[in-house]
Amino acid sequence: MITLLIVLIALLYTLFSFVIQRKVANMKKVYEMQEIIRQKSKELSDMVKNGAKNEELMLKQREVMSLASESMVNQMKPMIIILPLFLVVYYWLLPSIFPTHPKVIIDGIKFAYNTFFIIVVFTFGLILSFSVMLIDRNKRKKEQQAKISQAAKQVDKLN
Repeated sequence: MITLLIVLIALLYTLFSFVIQRKVANMKKVYEMQEIIRQKSKELSDMVKNGAKNEELMLKQREVMSLASESMVNQMKPMIIILPLFLVVYYWLLPSIFPTHPKVIIDGIKFAYNTFFIIVVFTFGLILSFSVMLIDRNKRKKEQQAKISQAAKQVDKLN
């Protein structure tokens, strides 16, 4: 019963923090910025290979670093909400639900209830993030293919 309740609390926390992250951090903008950063980084490495001047390299590097910094800030915004929420759950809610600090036993391995909570949150978070990343990647590919096919249809109409 304790194990199930901790898993439920961890799942609810993970889902809530994921929703907050998706609402606060504009993921479409993040993905677009990551693509721009990739392109600019490629341009920078091409400039290095072609022996560009140091001044040009420094300007391009500043541009890449500025974009990377902006992307990172956008991704970290949700932490303003998620971290305090975690602290409330971990230091206030869990101890109030489990004042006797029970152990969770899984296959003979004993875990402190709060350690088990962290393990479950981490595991659910990884699974959820990886799954949504794959879904988002597939959506972006389909959108790009739709744009390409639409452009091809327009070219065919012109011919």
